[in-house]
Amino acid sequence: MKVVCVFLAMLLVIALASETTTLRIIEDNISYVKRGKKSNQVTPEEHPGTQQVLGGTTWKSIETPPVLNISKDDNVSRSSIEHGLTQLREKDRIERDMAAKNMSVSHDSPTFIHQTLFKSFSPQSITAARTGFMIDCATEFIMDRLQLNKTDITFDILVSDQLAQEEFCDQDQVSSSCEAFSKYRSSNGTCNNLANPLWGATFRPFRRVAPPDYGNGVSSLRRSQDGQPLPSARRVSAAVNSIRPNGESFLLSVLHMTYGQFLDHDLTFTPLNKGMYGDAIPCCPDALGDPTLLHPECAAISIPADDPFYSRFNQTCMEFIRSAPAPRCLFGESIFFKSTRTMNEKTAYIDGSQVYGIDDEMMNSLRTMDDGLLIAQMTNEGEELLPANTDLTNECNKAEQASMNQFCFRAGDRRVNEQVLLVLFHTVWARHHNHLASRLKNINPSWNDEELFQEARRIVGAQLQHVTYNEYLPPIFGKKLIKDSKLKPLKNKKRKNFYIPDKSAAISAEFATAAFRFGHSQIAGHMERVDDFGDISSTETSSVFMNPFVVYMKGAVPQLTRGEVRQSAGEVDPFFTPQVAGKLFKGMNMFGLDLMSLNIQRGRDHGIASYTALRASCDLSSIHDFPDLSGIMDEDVIENLEDVYRHVDDIDLFVGGLAEHPVDGGVVGPTFACILLDQFLRLKVGDRYWYETNDKLTRFKKKQVKEIRKTTLAGIMCKVIPELTEIQAEPLKVASLENPVVSCSSFPELDLSHWKE
Repeated sequence: MKVVCVFLAMLLVIALASETTTLRIIEDNISYVKRGKKSNQVTPEEHPGTQQVLGGTTWKSIETPPVLNISKDDNVSRSSIEHGLTQLREKDRIERDMAAKNMSVSHDSPTFIHQTLFKSFSPQSITAARTGFMIDCATEFIMDRLQLNKTDITFDILVSDQLAQEEFCDQDQVSSSCEAFSKYRSSNGTCNNLANPLWGATFRPFRRVAPPDYGNGVSSLRRSQDGQPLPSARRVSAAVNSIRPNGESFLLSVLHMTYGQFLDHDLTFTPLNKGMYGDAIPCCPDALGDPTLLHPECAAISIPADDPFYSRFNQTCMEFIRSAPAPRCLFGESIFFKSTRTMNEKTAYIDGSQVYGIDDEMMNSLRTMDDGLLIAQMTNEGEELLPANTDLTNECNKAEQASMNQFCFRAGDRRVNEQVLLVLFHTVWARHHNHLASRLKNINPSWNDEELFQEARRIVGAQLQHVTYNEYLPPIFGKKLIKDSKLKPLKNKKRKNFYIPDKSAAISAEFATAAFRFGHSQIAGHMERVDDFGDISSTETSSVFMNPFVVYMKGAVPQLTRGEVRQSAGEVDPFFTPQVAGKLFKGMNMFGLDLMSLNIQRGRDHGIASYTALRASCDLSSIHDFPDLSGIMDEDVIENLEDVYRHVDDIDLFVGGLAEHPVDGGVVGPTFACILLDQFLRLKVGDRYWYETNDKLTRFKKKQVKEIRKTTLAGIMCKVIPELTEIQAEPLKVASLENPVVSCSSFPELDLSHWKE
């Protein structure tokens, strides 16, 4: 057995008022065995066998326990697959019967919006999810037949390689042939890493920071330390949110929240399970009607009878469908059985996929195929907006608005319409691309459409990386941690080879499902607009979800921009605004979903280990009982957590991470800082196309990279929103004496003369 040990030499010190913690960010220590014809695809990227990340104490094995090899002569391996296929056929039957009986959720319900927004339309994703479900069932069969415990299933159970040749394990879903000298990224993330061309590509399983924790060791929701079910996610949410209202940030603007959401949509998308014909799946008894048709991927959230909000509407159940599983044999792996994994449809790079899409087909559908431009629609007032999505059957369009030729929008990410400020930010970057492409054409009139498009896309990707690391991340981590971690961009013309070929940028489940969702606590209770005369109007936040039509109003883009840079974001804490803690996607209904409940349940769905387990993985101080949390969280929060959880090791990562006091100068606590730093370091050193690289095949010229470093978010917004005449120098922060409002003329424009050929 080959042991792969790669260490990133990085020592990060977080100084807190209550504790001084040393974080050691350590590259994966993974053992794996070559298997099957395409064994090179069984990689350290996402294999959760014995991964040691962040120098923790919970997953420190250097040598892997022996692989449990089920002999080819043993009927268990074949029987397990047959069992899995039987369960898959039963799931298909349930879905057919539900469709035949027209059993679905109401199209005007919050659940319909939620499930439709996060379902995948990719045939690849659908096939992968079916295979993943089958293998989960087969794994549970093996566990039961061999009487294995949860620890056994953490590691590989190798079955006959011949099983990998079955039709449910298509080994040729993605080509891994690469053009080594390609100047531009692929649309789907393949070939970034030439030795491992599928690292960071679309439709890959999430990486793990800590071992998964499933109730049965395979796929069921995490359980309490005593083996009983954990408290209802809604009960936890209500208990925490009853302490006090969400506070306002003294530092960050609402735009910081929006930027985080925009960035997240570049990095993560986990599809939900859906019915046979793409239908939303009802899980609650009142919607389901027939309990014999309960879908096996349902995990509805129980609402207590005395709930402080939902009880007034007699609601006792919140719909929840689980994320689609990823198969173990995805992209050429032989089948090996272990805990389930969820799939990330996005590339694991900051590459602007939310603007351009995740494959060539999607990218081309957004292009004019002329002069390198993206498709745009022009309003009667001459304002450039995103292209329209005229599909009246989707979760967003409304007949009344369509009759006025107002439709929801299209972009590289289908969640573009989720909230109106996200639409605004997509508009900014689409306009920016077209502005760059037009200027490049003036400088290089001989360039064809493809050259203009790809170079504009390349510049946009570089600027997204620069703004993220220069403006977005510093207030999250604080100056000291940013400096110590060397995340700050280089200066002037300097270039450097940060790239580490055997370090994967793959997104971790803990990042996507918990830590990077800290931005949900930044959501404000209302959305402001500021007109040309400085008059302010506001709208309840719950009314702007999946309702982007205000963007069609004359002057809406500059008015919304002035509002979101003026308004303070919510403080990062465990308290959510009621606008999303009961009214999410409510539309015209009296109530909606609870975002905190959904996040808690999603963590359990994805097998995310507990808060205390992740603290251990990050080498933070040990927590053995609730009193140990003193000084780490506020006392009233600790009291409520003790009331709702039976054991301190039951605390969900999302809740515990948000409740921590922030690191020095930052806004997140040490556990989330640990997970976030690990990921953003990977996104930098695991990307061969990182904008500061000195790799002669992918680098910018010295004068070009110097120009890119002049990029500011304020400068981009001023350039593409001509009605905007002034803005603070750092719009992700509220205006202050240290961050004054200045004229848009003070921001330099990118000098594209350095791109002239």
